[in-house]
Amino acid sequence: MLIKALCEYADFLDETGQDMLPEGWGYQYVSYRIMLTPEGDVSNIIDIREVQSQTDKKGKAKTIKTAAKLLLPERTQKTAIDSNTIEHRPLYIFGLELTKDGLEVTSKSEKSHKAFAEHELDFFEGLDSKVCTAYRKFIEKWQPENEKGNALLCDLKNEYKNSYFAFGLTGGAANLEDDEQFKSKYNEHIKCKASEKTDSDDDMLQCSITGEMSAPARIHDKIKFPGGNSTGCVLVGMKEPSFESYGKTQSFNSGISEAAMKKYTSTLNKLLSDKRHRMILGDLVLLFFALKSDDGAECDLFSMMLGETREQQAAKTESGIHDVLKTAFAGSSGDDKAVAELSCDNEVTFYIAGLTANSSRICQKFIYRDKFGAIVGNLKKHQEDLHICNNKRPVYFSDIEKQLISPKSTDTAIPPPLMTSIIMAALNGSKYPVGLLESVIRRVKTDNDEENNNYIKLNDTRAGIIKACLNRKYGREEITVALNEENRDPAYLCGRLFAVLEKIQQESVEGTLNRTITDAYFSSAAGRPSTILPKLMQLSKNHLRKLSEGRAVYFEKLTGEIIGDMENGFPQTLDLDGQGKFIVGFYQQKQAFFQKNTNDRKDG
Repeated sequence: MLIKALCEYADFLDETGQDMLPEGWGYQYVSYRIMLTPEGDVSNIIDIREVQSQTDKKGKAKTIKTAAKLLLPERTQKTAIDSNTIEHRPLYIFGLELTKDGLEVTSKSEKSHKAFAEHELDFFEGLDSKVCTAYRKFIEKWQPENEKGNALLCDLKNEYKNSYFAFGLTGGAANLEDDEQFKSKYNEHIKCKASEKTDSDDDMLQCSITGEMSAPARIHDKIKFPGGNSTGCVLVGMKEPSFESYGKTQSFNSGISEAAMKKYTSTLNKLLSDKRHRMILGDLVLLFFALKSDDGAECDLFSMMLGETREQQAAKTESGIHDVLKTAFAGSSGDDKAVAELSCDNEVTFYIAGLTANSSRICQKFIYRDKFGAIVGNLKKHQEDLHICNNKRPVYFSDIEKQLISPKSTDTAIPPPLMTSIIMAALNGSKYPVGLLESVIRRVKTDNDEENNNYIKLNDTRAGIIKACLNRKYGREEITVALNEENRDPAYLCGRLFAVLEKIQQESVEGTLNRTITDAYFSSAAGRPSTILPKLMQLSKNHLRKLSEGRAVYFEKLTGEIIGDMENGFPQTLDLDGQGKFIVGFYQQKQAFFQKNTNDRKDG
């Protein structure tokens, strides 16, 4: 489905002329341009990166450099030594490798430079434009062993091995990749290669994507995948004999034509390089697009609902997204006025794919397709389900991810299968995975608030996740948004009682407690209420004596009401769902105390 969707998306771009690449050409990010004299000498190496100012998370201004995006002949997909037409890699161009001792000629650099020289001298033979002549002379004159101390290269330091290069003529008179003589010969070369593939019908097949009879793709182009192999990853690849069938080897088994392969790989590379169309959650990369020529509005809204905002987003759109998210708490449909004001098409087909990198391969974890309006509606319902007490802010997937990780852990990524299940539940409006409830409860029971890390143990996001998991599991509002004094569930009542006992302890001591009953007994009480709560109630009698008569009567009455609602006394043990109800009951009772104190201060 993904490959077909990418090809369909490419067709929409082709209709408008957006990003249509000539056959045999592709984009490459280049940092430096090597300036050549007419005699083929290197006169200078110019930094062609764009300088931009950004503000980091701490608000400090910083300067970053972005490599220039150049249209060059298609890059080689081979991992073995193989030169490109107009090479961009320093190891090939200069034949020098940066080591701890400086620039040196190594076995690899020597073979790379030799392949480069032979390939380029053969291709550029007969081209007599000024820049082509200078390029050919440079190759003929350059001797790597004599250039190890080249000042221009040494000044680059680590940038030498981390950057790519292009060629130009001194004074900016001409750039090699723009030379008309070169482009004419290269385009003719591409046409000859294409005709050679179609001369024989022996290898023709019916493409599984387009349905047309055409030449199959033997090897699929590589994808520049975030966090993947630096040389690129493949979405389709069958190089092991175990993958072969019906006598077909390599990617001939996939049934994808050369044309379809070029279309989907170039489109996937384009989308993955565009932050407007992808988002990274731990090890999972979310890719999303709408089947229309300009899907900017849909992608902006979707990415902001996921939690990512774009600095260049217009203020109108920024305001509009908040209107959309606020309506989530009212449970309105996905085709409301706020979405329409953002110029989104609710009827357009929208795709979301979850991808991860596995060595040199891209693994598709899931792909989801639906009308854009339906997706927005389900995401709004997702926000509504996570809403608890007085929390009015959206809860993004990155917020959920953060709550599943111990603050003391060095591993900041959760398993992609769990993140995938959470996202799919939100998109489908279905039950959340059991692993989500298990992870949140484990974190609540094991984490502790610290002086510099408050509200980690139990906060509105964790409580909201538990509420959402339980309500979707039972298919009804098992737990309300705010405190429900009519809820007679024993686990919920135990959580409320624990909050009351903590409140009594806190009010009985002047100042701040070093250690509350929550710090000492919360985890045990959530699992075995009948063992812990009676002991804490006995302890609370000592605390009640230190309170004023009015406060003591209030807490005694509240405690009596909660215990009176438990028909069978304290439960011996609580299962996972029961522990979740205990935690939410505790949280909502605490929030009710806080809200009452706030209202009392306002009334006073």
